[in-house]
Amino acid sequence: IADRTAHSLSKSAEGTLSVISFIDRIAKASQDQATAIAQINQGVDQVSSVVQINAATAEESAAASEELSGQSSVLRELISNFNLRGTASADTYL
Repeated sequence: IADRTAHSLSKSAEGTLSVISFIDRIAKASQDQATAIAQINQGVDQVSSVVQINAATAEESAAASEELSGQSSVLRELISNFNLRGTASADTYL
């Protein structure tokens, strides 16, 4: 009986060590995944920041384009009032 008990305890200890090793591998893999997820989150935050900056720049560009369009219309109107040498008005050249 003592031999069987010792053998059973030995097998139980081996099984326990195997489970501990398996749990350690799971913990390491989980830690690696957590690190990867943190890096992904950081990358997403950086992309979000760039997108916000690009959106603001696009709005500023649109406003500047609108302003230039208005100024171009005013300039075209002012130039159309001039007559160049000869009989052609400035509209002929615009």
